[in-house]
Amino acid sequence: MWVARRLHDYAHLPHEKGPGVRAWVLAGKETSRGPDNEPLVTDARPMCWIDQQVIDEAKAEVSRQENPWGPLRRS
Repeated sequence: MWVARRLHDYAHLPHEKGPGVRAWVLAGKETSRGPDNEPLVTDARPMCWIDQQVIDEAKAEVSRQENPWGPLRRS
């Protein structure tokens, strides 16, 4: 569920930032946590892009949960 929520949280970015913005997976060593509790890593290595269908499935899974969960938007 954690991964589905992260994908849901940032699903708005391609629409706001443009077509070059895509979700992706990286590998690295976690060194800390950021302001949204996201892992901060060193020695990052890109692994793969995340397909839009996976993001759509994540959004659907989040919407099936009992407690509401909205997308994360920063001003």
